[in-house]
Amino acid sequence: MKLLLVGLDGVRVDLALPGPVAADPGFAVPDHPGDPRFSAGATGPAADPGPVASGPPVTPTLARLEAGGRLVPVWMTPPTDSGPGWASLLTGTTHEQNGVWWNEFVGHRLARCPDLLSQVFAADPRARTFAACTWGALLDPSGPGPVLHTRPDQQVGGQHQLFAATDTRDGCRSADRQVRTRAGWVLNHEGPDVAFVHLEGADEAGHRHGSAGAEYLDALREVDEHVRHLVKAVAERFEQLGEDWLIAVTTDHGHKPEGGHGEDETVVRRSFLLLHRLGGPLPGVLARAGVLRSHQVVPLLLEAIGVRPGAFRAGHPVGEVRDVDPRGPTRDPRYEW
Repeated sequence: MKLLLVGLDGVRVDLALPGPVAADPGFAVPDHPGDPRFSAGATGPAADPGPVASGPPVTPTLARLEAGGRLVPVWMTPPTDSGPGWASLLTGTTHEQNGVWWNEFVGHRLARCPDLLSQVFAADPRARTFAACTWGALLDPSGPGPVLHTRPDQQVGGQHQLFAATDTRDGCRSADRQVRTRAGWVLNHEGPDVAFVHLEGADEAGHRHGSAGAEYLDALREVDEHVRHLVKAVAERFEQLGEDWLIAVTTDHGHKPEGGHGEDETVVRRSFLLLHRLGGPLPGVLARAGVLRSHQVVPLLLEAIGVRPGAFRAGHPVGEVRDVDPRGPTRDPRYEW
C-alpha cells in the first residue's frame, strides 16, 4: 500500500468539516492538558464556541474523502506553533523528545528523530519517497530545521525527492500552486511509495484576516482544490495501474477567530487525521483508531501500510542525549526580543 500524507497548515477542521466534527465527541475538548507555560489564561479552552454543524462544508474534496473514509480527532500539545506541530506529526515524537519548541528550532534533536519518509526508507531501502513543501523549514537544509531528513545520497540515486516552493510572488497562494503542480506531476507519473505534501495558504489567511471571516473560508476552499488535484493524481494510478493508495490529511494547528495560535485554546489545539483508501476498506488499525495525539500519527500510519520499525525506540538508552534540558523555554520575558 502506498501512502500520500497531505499537511494543510493552520486549518480549523470545525469550519472545514462542521458536520462530522460536531457529531464526534472526540473533537469537543482536548484529551490531555497543556503545559501551563503556554496557557492563554482567561481566553483559553473555555472560550472556544465549539464546532458549528449547520451549513454545507466549504471543502468538498475533504468532505468526499470523509464520506468514503474516516475522520479521526487529533489533539496537539502546546505550544501550537508550526515547528513543534509538524515536528511531532512527522516524526512521531513529543516536544521533549525532538527538542522543537519554537519555529526557530533552537536546540532541536531532529537528526535523532527520523521522519515518516526516513523511517520507511530505513525499513526498506528500496522504497521511493517524495516531499514537496511550501514552508522551507520542513525540508530546506539551509533553514532552521529541517524536519524531514534530506538524505542526499538517496536523492542522487533518485530514491528520495524533495521540492521546496520558490514562487512567493503572491505569498503562500502562489507557493501552494507551485507545490501542488510539482507534487501532482510526481504522484501521477512516478508514484512514490510514500509522499508528503505541505500547503500553507490557510495559515497565511488566518494570520492576515483571522478565521472568522470570508477570507479564511476562501483560503480553505483554495487548499481543498489543491487536495483534489493531488487525490486525482493518485486516483488515476489506482484506476489505470491498480495501485493501492492510502490518503491521509492532517493539520498542525487551528486559528483563533481573531487570527494567530501558539497557546492552548481548544480551537487551535484541535487537529484531525482524515483517512481514505483507494483500493479497499481502511486497514483494521485505522478503522479502530480512537482519539490521537500528534506524536501517535506516524506510528499509526506506518502500521497501516505494513512498515515495521527496526530496533529504534524513542526511549531506548542507546544514543540518548543527556546534556540538554528537554523541558523547553522558560517563557521568561527577559529573553523575548
